[in-house]
Amino acid sequence: MSRLKTSIGFAASGFILALASTSANAQATRTWVSGVGDDANPCSRTAPCKTFAGAISKTAATGEINCLDPGGFGAVTITKSITINGTPGAGYGSILVPAGTTGVIINITDPTDTKRTVRLNWLDLNGAGGGANGVRILSSVPGSSVVIENSSIDGFTGRGISDERTVGGKLVVSDTTISHTGDSGVRIAAGGTNKIDAALSNVRVHNSAGAALTVNGGAKATVSNSVFSGSTFGLDIEQASTEAVVDASTVSGNTTGIFTTGGATLQLSNSNVSFNATGVNGTVNSFTNNRFVSNGVGGAISPIGAASTPTGQQ
Repeated sequence: MSRLKTSIGFAASGFILALASTSANAQATRTWVSGVGDDANPCSRTAPCKTFAGAISKTAATGEINCLDPGGFGAVTITKSITINGTPGAGYGSILVPAGTTGVIINITDPTDTKRTVRLNWLDLNGAGGGANGVRILSSVPGSSVVIENSSIDGFTGRGISDERTVGGKLVVSDTTISHTGDSGVRIAAGGTNKIDAALSNVRVHNSAGAALTVNGGAKATVSNSVFSGSTFGLDIEQASTEAVVDASTVSGNTTGIFTTGGATLQLSNSNVSFNATGVNGTVNSFTNNRFVSNGVGGAISPIGAASTPTGQQ
């Protein structure tokens, strides 16, 4: 009898230990980081982690990382559907990266990840003049989506946002400012027969050594209520099958306001193109409700729409 009790006791102890181990290794749907956190913590609200990299390993796919307070939470690589939310009430979640480092790398590789969506919200990415790229987007799985909202990206030697997916996908950027980049502020490219569908709204790109916005490789971009200024090129639309539709936006104070080449198509409406050293290099398909003011000479502006509907409105 005593031998049976002992066996039952060992079995019960083993079950409890296994259960504790499973609980310890479980990933939470919501985790937390804090400027005074510790990555050895479970990343709960009462015991937050210190960095996004520390929290992401403890966050379940499709889950969310929140910031309890302002802090520098470090560079992070994302390989699964997740939301990183800087939490506006608590202040920006900041990523200050060392020289040669990219702030956020997004690379979804798991074909069983059905959502395939990464959302970055209320983040301040600071390259401090030496960081490589703000956000770099890669993927070997088609159909992924990236949403960047209410954020600031500044001071990178490469690109602010670099979408390099060769398997297609969707990109949404809204209410975001990108400035002081050594290459394009935003670059959207596609590869092969796949395409990237991009939508930019209320995006401000300033002082890029390359283009404020580059769209090429057959990507499709819709832009509204945005400003592209103080850069080598305001809009750089290149290569066959590439299309950009730009509405209610400003292209101002660039060396070249609009550059198109290689059979790419740019359609412009309700927009201001002004104070660029060269206004247009290439061809702009213009609905006749744009203003081209105080630009240097160059390029061709082709009107869109029949005489009865010169603005293209139906």
